[in-house]
Amino acid sequence: MNWKIKWYISAILVSFLLEHQSKAQGVLFCQNSCDSLFKVAETQNQMLFVDLYADWCAPCKTMEKMVFTNESVGAYFNKEFLNIRVNVNHDFGKWLIEKYHITEFPTYLFLNHENGLVYKIIGYQSINNLSDEAKKASQIWQKFIPLKQLDQNFAEGNRNQNFLYEYIKRKNTETGPQPELLDAFLQSVPKSELRTEKVLEVISANCKSVKSTAFQVLVESLSRFQSMTEMQQKAILSGISNSKKETLRKAIQEKDDELFNVLIDAVYQTAYSRESAFAEERQLRYDFAKHTSNFKFFKIIAEEEAMNILQRNPEDYQQETQQTIEEFKAGAVSRGISANSSQYNMILAGLENGASRLASYQLNDFARGYYLMADKTEEFKLALKWSAYSIKLNETAANWETYGLLLGKLGRKSDARKALKRAFKLGKTEKPLNGSLKEYLKSKL
Repeated sequence: MNWKIKWYISAILVSFLLEHQSKAQGVLFCQNSCDSLFKVAETQNQMLFVDLYADWCAPCKTMEKMVFTNESVGAYFNKEFLNIRVNVNHDFGKWLIEKYHITEFPTYLFLNHENGLVYKIIGYQSINNLSDEAKKASQIWQKFIPLKQLDQNFAEGNRNQNFLYEYIKRKNTETGPQPELLDAFLQSVPKSELRTEKVLEVISANCKSVKSTAFQVLVESLSRFQSMTEMQQKAILSGISNSKKETLRKAIQEKDDELFNVLIDAVYQTAYSRESAFAEERQLRYDFAKHTSNFKFFKIIAEEEAMNILQRNPEDYQQETQQTIEEFKAGAVSRGISANSSQYNMILAGLENGASRLASYQLNDFARGYYLMADKTEEFKLALKWSAYSIKLNETAANWETYGLLLGKLGRKSDARKALKRAFKLGKTEKPLNGSLKEYLKSKL
């Protein structure tokens, strides 16, 4: 190695160690972008370990205080990797989140010098788990081929089944689902292997449409569902669910009635009972109508569902909530949840007024839809009735805001201002509202 390069690397590493000498017993981290370490990684042929954390993330803080300060963890990671801590709000953190489709924190990435993803870990890790996962990453690193090379191999015509399996997994990890590549992979798979765990997991992770060949493989697999392994079953259900969600998203985005009807057909192909198919179809039709502003279809579902909610009084919802709480308490011990634990109290708090909150949310959603799509006085009056009951069930800023907006539609400006002032006041405690009350009212009326 050229002596200038050696000196450059040594200077960087010495500076890095001096900067972090107070943490010498644990993992030595460079903060945020650390561009120089990527150059070192290239020259030294080392992996970079990236701790992607958020200030509000409790597990992130626990990892920082209890795991990364451990001497054995520090000794291993400081020897094997170049370590970087990246805040999710930093530009590099935002770039990593977008590139690798990260939605959970903490997330830990093992990268090469070109930001190629070698391995990924999600969530809190004990000292032993983190060490084991790091060793797995090191093993994968020994046979790691840059994605650019795999892209070139595919472009040159490599359609070997094992190659395509590794290729689609890598592409999915780095850039998300690969429906087009999935078609090529399935063409390489013998019919006898289509329902293996390996193939079903690839389909589940990459299928995005109910109109695809991959989705039909999932549908046909349902006929043998009971005889399959737990992993196979999980892949089938996850793949079907993801495909329907993506199809709905596309149908809404393109306002495509024909595609939506194909989705409804898929619902009946995959439902475990006629009743469940009816319920799912109803929810999908409601979502499609709401997001495409199809008031005709929205109105049919909203009025029937709202009537069902209004037929029950608040005491009915309280009774339903209490029953749910009692069922939780009865089953908590068998699930290993102690009545003295923070987990128990957190779950219990989440169940309080649960039925009322859900009914209130649904009514407000219906009323808000009418505010956005209706154009007749009688329709606004009906929605106002729903909105008032949503407030009675659960008083929130969102519910008061909808109520105020509907009053405005009906020309009751004074009452609308009072309702919106109440929404603003509640909103200051529920979540921060930008601007002054005067600006808020001006924007709403």
